[in-house]
Amino acid sequence: MNRKWPMAFTSVVLVASLAACSSEPAAVEPTTSTVQMTTVKEQPLNASYDLSGTLTAYEQTPVSFQTAGTVLSVSKDIGDTVSKGEVLARLDTADLQLSLQNAQEDVSAANASLASAKASLSDARAGQQSAAAGVSSAQAKLESARISEQDVQSGARSQELAQAQNAVSQAQTAYNQAKTEATRSQTLLDNGLMTQQDYEKAQTAFSDAQTALNDAQEKLSLTQEGSSTADRAKAASAVKEAEVGIQSAQASVEQANAAVSKANAGVQQSQAAYDQKVVAVQTAKLNLSRASMKAPASGTILEKNLSVGQSVSAGGGGGSNGSSPLFQIGDISKLKVQLPVADSDIASWKVGQQVSVQLYNDVRTGKVTSLSPQTNENTGSINVEVVISNPQRDWKPGQVVNASRQTSAQQGILLPTEAVISSGNDPYVFKAVNGKAVQTTVKLGEVYNNQYQITSGLKVGDKVVTSGADRLFNGDEITAGASDSSASNGSSTTGTNETSSPAASSNGADSEAGAQ
Repeated sequence: MNRKWPMAFTSVVLVASLAACSSEPAAVEPTTSTVQMTTVKEQPLNASYDLSGTLTAYEQTPVSFQTAGTVLSVSKDIGDTVSKGEVLARLDTADLQLSLQNAQEDVSAANASLASAKASLSDARAGQQSAAAGVSSAQAKLESARISEQDVQSGARSQELAQAQNAVSQAQTAYNQAKTEATRSQTLLDNGLMTQQDYEKAQTAFSDAQTALNDAQEKLSLTQEGSSTADRAKAASAVKEAEVGIQSAQASVEQANAAVSKANAGVQQSQAAYDQKVVAVQTAKLNLSRASMKAPASGTILEKNLSVGQSVSAGGGGGSNGSSPLFQIGDISKLKVQLPVADSDIASWKVGQQVSVQLYNDVRTGKVTSLSPQTNENTGSINVEVVISNPQRDWKPGQVVNASRQTSAQQGILLPTEAVISSGNDPYVFKAVNGKAVQTTVKLGEVYNNQYQITSGLKVGDKVVTSGADRLFNGDEITAGASDSSASNGSSTTGTNETSSPAASSNGADSEAGAQ
């Protein structure tokens, strides 16, 4: 630094003269300088940053409504941090409520139709059972008629003929006895040995015996002769009538079966209609539940293409062409960058290798996660994806970073060139110790990407002034100020620019809350 010593000396002399002329010594108020500071850390020593790329979120999740409607409210904006399940926006549910109500009414109507169809099926099945019973009854009648016809056609059996002959013999014996008794009673009556009453009884018994004999003889004659033509015709007619009854009963069964089939088809149709209406209700309820757009993942809102009053479709996007998602949620606790590596150099890149990534004065270590399987047709390069930890979320998607692959594990302390006062033979920096600037001589090594390697004079953990050092004197009181534009996108957010070692960078750069 080019100090203006003459001017400083003149100022000291002037102050001393004024003090001598005064009756009381003058009090000199110390001044406090506001500076930028950083905490010393080791970093990988790479000669240059010959690659660049744009940071993107490690994971991005597009979010859209799952049902159509009109946007009623939007509760999140770009940059907001959201948790999984948190509501981002809501739709007007008036139309969805009406759709649900109509669907529920349709279910009630379909249920009534289904109940009616089931009742018709029950009646048809009862008719089917009645028709089946009719067939059984007609079959029994036919069997009885056929047996009767068989009896008529077969004539009297030997047992029946013997019984008829027996009956004639018994009637003949009774007749002979009654006749003998009647003749004797006449003699007794004529001789006055029998009363008139007893005589009449004997005559009546004789008359009854004669009638019984005649009946037995007639029955024997009929049995011997067999059935008549009229009897046979009557029996045949009964069989035909029973057969017709069976045909009629079977026709009734077929009609009853057809009625059951028709009723069953009606039940199936009504059941299908009812099920369809139930699905419509479930769909309406689902659409109503989807009126609230919820974050499918935790992260930061990167894009928003949604406003109140906007009409949206299910799964539709936003923007002028409708191709952009309504919201884009990204995980920026890790970032990734695509580095365009020349195809001639790609053989030296491997998955898992460490890469130094620089954003302004902040350097972090990333890791190669994938190599593209094909070459870019326009540039002839091959994209290498590098992931960088960003736990403080101080690096942002869209920022452009420089990067170089680490070719060795060598590390060292690096400071921005503006932190080193090197106008004399002994370069120095200002350390911050107990709120004061302490001039500290350092030794310089190689220059790495506009940064000096400090080979001695500092140790890890020291706090060093990086901006404003050219305005300081040894012992000046200092305080950490707000980040300048060159550091606002680095790791510091409260006036301290952090450099990071690979070990620290793998977990992201720490942010100091201001040097003491």
